Amino acid sequence: MNNSIFFNQIIFISILAAIMTFVMTFFVTYSNLGFVDNFIFKWMIAWGTAFVVALPVSLLVSPIAKRIANKIIKINS
Repeated sequence: MNNSIFFNQIIFISILAAIMTFVMTFFVTYSNLGFVDNFIFKWMIAWGTAFVVALPVSLLVSPIAKRIANKIIKINS
C-alpha cells in the first residue's frame, strides 16, 4: 500500500473518530446531566475518554468493516 494512501486512511479514521465522539458525548452528557454549571468541563472529560477508546478501536475495526462492505457490494480487493 502506498504511504500516502495509508496515512490518508489513518487521518480520515482519526478525524471521524474525533467528530463522532465529540457529538455523541455532547448528547450523552446532556441527557445524563442537563446543562449544569460545569457542563463543558464534564463533556470534555467524557469526550477525551471516549476518543482514547474510539481511536484504536476504529483503527482496528476499519479494515474488517471495509472488507464486509466490499463483500456486500461485491467489490474484490
